[in-house]
Parts: sequence; structure tokens; C-alpha cells
Amino acid sequence: MSEFLMTRVGVCSKGPVLQLAVVCALLAGTCASRGEVVGSFVLNGDGTVTYFYEVDNRAGLFDISLWSLEFPFATPDWEMLDTFSGGDVEVPNTGWFANGGLPVTGESAQDFLSLDPASDVLLGETLVGFSFTSRFLPGSILYREFSAQGESVSGLTIGPVITTPVPEGEAWLAGLALAGVAGAAVVQRRGRTSLRAS
Repeated sequence: MSEFLMTRVGVCSKGPVLQLAVVCALLAGTCASRGEVVGSFVLNGDGTVTYFYEVDNRAGLFDISLWSLEFPFATPDWEMLDTFSGGDVEVPNTGWFANGGLPVTGESAQDFLSLDPASDVLLGETLVGFSFTSRFLPGSILYREFSAQGESVSGLTIGPVITTPVPEGEAWLAGLALAGVAGAAVVQRRGRTSLRAS
């Protein structure tokens, strides 16, 4: 199972501590839910995190022409335009546009808009190729999907949540912190079990 998790996350690191921290974080519930926007991430060696998204519409209710990620911070640390427009956000092709949006419940939002009905994520299809890089660490965020007719669904996926960026070259500290939190939870849980048994 850990090989699956490490492959799914795609960790780019040189140490088992960081890999262990990522596995603990995933097992603690920070991985994407089984929603229609499936997120994953890679911890880069320079302290940044690259987030990747797949729009999975195989079990959807409508064609998706717009989708959005909502964040718990006001100012993202990446240029929210797509790379075709001079920004930092990768989109699958020129049929999609990325820009900052208006959040419904979060403090900021990243919008992805299909520029042509032929580019929509049609029922029964998936579309990959959405990504951006941030210094904010991963956690659970809200996504929203919309049809051209105004239908919408929402769910949870993975994305940047921590407002304190990881200092360059100190990504191992973030991994160590995640491992510490996960380890403390296990020790605390075992302690409660021992007390109940006595």
C-alpha cells in the first residue's frame, strides 16, 4: 500500500523521513476525496509543492464548462493566469483559460473556464493537465464544478492550505513536522487504549 501512496503522490525527495511524512499525511485524511476533481501533489526539492488536477466526469451529472478551487488564504503565491496568458497555471490546452475567481466560501479562488463547448469535460470523460506550483503545503480544499446551464456540484480535493510558506531548502522540516503530528496521534491513541485496558 505504501508503494501505491508514494507513486500516487509522486514524491520528489531524497529521504525516507519526508516520504514517511507524506504517507502519514495521506493516511491521516489529507488526500483527495472520491470527488469529481481529483488532486495530487509533488513535494519539490526547493520547498515548493506542485499540485495536479484531473477532472473526472465519468459519473458526472452534466458537462463541465467551469470549475474552481477555493482557498483559505487571501493572496495566492502564484500568478493565477494560465501559462498561455503569461501566468503560472498549466491548463490542458488552449480551449481552457485560468484566472483568479470570486470565492463562494473561501478567501480566494482559482477558476478554470472552458472557452468552447467542444473543450468541456463531457459526461463519461476525464481531463488532465491542470497544475500550478505554490509554497503553501497541502490539505483539503473545496472545489466547485459548473455546467454552461448553471448546474453545479461541489466536493473536497487536495490543494494548498497553509498560509505560512515553507522556507526555501527547509521542506524536510515540514515533512518532519507532519511525521511528528502523525506520530503523536498514534502515541496518544495507544495511551488511551492502555488506560482503558487497566
